[in-house]
Amino acid sequence: MAIAQNTTFIPVNVGVVLDLDDLGGKIGLSCINMAISDFYATHGHYKTRLLLTTRDSKKDVVGAASAALDLIENVEVQAIIGPTTSTQANFVIGLGENARVPIISFSASSPSLTSIRSSYFFRATQNDSSQVNSIGALVQAFGWREAVPIYVDNEYGERIIPYLTNALQEVDALVPYRSIISPSATNDQIVEELYKLMTMQTRVFIVHMFPSLGARLFVKAKEIGMMSEGYVWIMTDWLTAALSSSPDPVVIDAMQGVLGVKPYVPKTMELGNFRFRWKRKFQQDNSDMVDAEFNIYEIQAYDATIALAMAIEKAGTANLGFRKANVSNNSSTDLENFGVSQNGPSLLRELSKTSFEGLTGDFRFINGQLQSLAFQIVNMNENGARGIGFWTSRNGLEKNLKPKTNASTYSTSKSSLATIIWAGDSTSIPKGWEIPTNGKKLRIGVPVNGFNRFVKVTRDYSSNMTTVVGYGIAIFDAVVEELPYALTYEYVPFAKPNGKSAGTYNDLVYQVYLKKYDAVVGDTTITANRSRYVDFTLPYTESGVWMIVPIKDERNKNAWLMVYSSLEECDELFSKGSGNGGIAAAFDEVPYMKLLLSKYCSKYTMVEPTFKTGGFGFVFPKGSPLVADVSRAVLNFTEGDKMKEIEDAWFGKKSRCLDSDTSVSSNSLSLKSFWGLFLITGVASFLALMIFIAIFVNEHRTVLLQPSDSEASTWTRILDLFRIFIQKDLKSHAFCSYRSEPNPNHIAIPGDPPPADNGDDPNPNAQPPNQEEVRNFDKPIIPNQERPAAIEVNHEDN
Repeated sequence: MAIAQNTTFIPVNVGVVLDLDDLGGKIGLSCINMAISDFYATHGHYKTRLLLTTRDSKKDVVGAASAALDLIENVEVQAIIGPTTSTQANFVIGLGENARVPIISFSASSPSLTSIRSSYFFRATQNDSSQVNSIGALVQAFGWREAVPIYVDNEYGERIIPYLTNALQEVDALVPYRSIISPSATNDQIVEELYKLMTMQTRVFIVHMFPSLGARLFVKAKEIGMMSEGYVWIMTDWLTAALSSSPDPVVIDAMQGVLGVKPYVPKTMELGNFRFRWKRKFQQDNSDMVDAEFNIYEIQAYDATIALAMAIEKAGTANLGFRKANVSNNSSTDLENFGVSQNGPSLLRELSKTSFEGLTGDFRFINGQLQSLAFQIVNMNENGARGIGFWTSRNGLEKNLKPKTNASTYSTSKSSLATIIWAGDSTSIPKGWEIPTNGKKLRIGVPVNGFNRFVKVTRDYSSNMTTVVGYGIAIFDAVVEELPYALTYEYVPFAKPNGKSAGTYNDLVYQVYLKKYDAVVGDTTITANRSRYVDFTLPYTESGVWMIVPIKDERNKNAWLMVYSSLEECDELFSKGSGNGGIAAAFDEVPYMKLLLSKYCSKYTMVEPTFKTGGFGFVFPKGSPLVADVSRAVLNFTEGDKMKEIEDAWFGKKSRCLDSDTSVSSNSLSLKSFWGLFLITGVASFLALMIFIAIFVNEHRTVLLQPSDSEASTWTRILDLFRIFIQKDLKSHAFCSYRSEPNPNHIAIPGDPPPADNGDDPNPNAQPPNQEEVRNFDKPIIPNQERPAAIEVNHEDN
């Protein structure tokens, strides 16, 4: 009966293109063969049977393309399983598209393959872009702010980098450097690149390359001391899957403390049974290989073969042939002789609809892509990989996978992971950075003419050593310690060779804009004008301006404002009193006033109101990435207890002052306090008035200097002069009207030219008006008119 049944089977040619010299290729092929055997053992009623034809791609792109071309043209395969790498698949996909032959790869994970947009390509593995978010979540959970990717210099390595960079940027992590290693790099070249990484500050490395190259990288990293405490190594999925089950003890030993991510395959009874049978079968066929293990890619090869067998059965066998292209016998290339699979569209349709529960879980294609799985995070130790948690796009990091029905928030907390043994057999979480061996120090400018308690610069000329201390310096040093990376710097006084200040605070801030300093630290006030040239961090002091007055108020407020340069000088001005050239109140920034009160708390007090200002901030160049980090560190620091410790150290502890029960008699200033300002304004106004009167009298002196025989008295002349002033004021724009013809009633004013007749020159023989007419210019000229309604003014070019 069995023989009779076999005669009814219809063989369907299927090609396999793998790197058969590689262990992964051999394991993958064994899983494909077992899938065919297992499937038809439980589906004996199927009419079709997959007939495999295997080709070795020889780890070469051209070899993979040549093998695929041979399978399509000469064997007329209905589908191809493989090839191994994304670079190989990039060429083979084009051949499958032209021949309408589905290409099913279980290990080509490059995101670039999606952009080819071939409907005949099926990716039976995870897209590399799906794992970068799990890596980003790890970086965010431990607060690392920088990470360096180390990747192979080919398409497989390069295509993931844009996605990885974006994922890191989303969690506020930078990529300061990219380490690229050639696929054919020698051990010496690998060591040279690793030494370059050792000189850098970053200690978080993300490795994305082929397993064979990655194994050598980790071995060399351990040899030169880069697997010691403080280093963080994270592997992408293929490297994790391959090396976590490596049979080489040297590789396993070199990877102690390394983290890795890989698609999670639940441990089921079916998977355990398959593993047992596969190991026995593989050992029989490869007696020279001991303790070989498959990884998720080989399991996906098993599931992909099952899916293909299902689809071929459903697609039918009516059109298994190829339609040859109509070409001449003189065609120059084999590509022109390409045939087209008649069954291709039907097989494509059935593959897209195939869905079943495989060894990896729910297996189905969505737009030619295998649906995303959860990622398992593993920690390498002497026994191999140990699971420490999971990552899913829905829940983030979690110790145990939650059912999809459970409502949960997205987690990026490191507490969601199990205990990690880091490189160097350490349980302490690495900072992710170290002070670089050849790092350049930041030049931090500091003022030399401010309050000593904020910034005090002391120079020892004998040893040529400069010491910078103070409240602002202590705050900055403490804030830098809060940063999640190293920041090496040195304080550079803004001074001339003789030690004197080289300029004002504005000049100091401007040096950052000129790139002479990398930052400025001190009692630097945040102002709108300065922020046009530099960026400020959040203020590290309370912002505002206080008014300080003596507790014993003499009520005799001084009228003058005075500038003081030290606390002692301010106290001296207060002591003199307003009647002896001193002051009655002091205005300044809150930090300065706190400093004054801390030293003379029994003598002075603050009174309302507080005027808002920007406060003191640290200065950085425009667009500096340090601004956000330092501002965040300032917030964390100012909310902690260490801030109070520094304030107490520099300002003294707040305690009850002597005579503190004495109250100020008045907390406001009266008008008397500003009599000096009123005096200055009054004198200036009086002088301006006197100057104007002198100029006016000089212009109209002919009215006062009339002949002695004139009937006009001195008082009459003064009145005439006053009337001229009034008339002059009426000629202003407020009293002027515009007319289209000259005014016939022109009033003559001494010093004004007589009006011209119709625009002609005045008559040279005309007699000037007598003095009486001039003096009585205010008499009505038109009957019944008491005063002129308006004065004609001729405006030109207005």
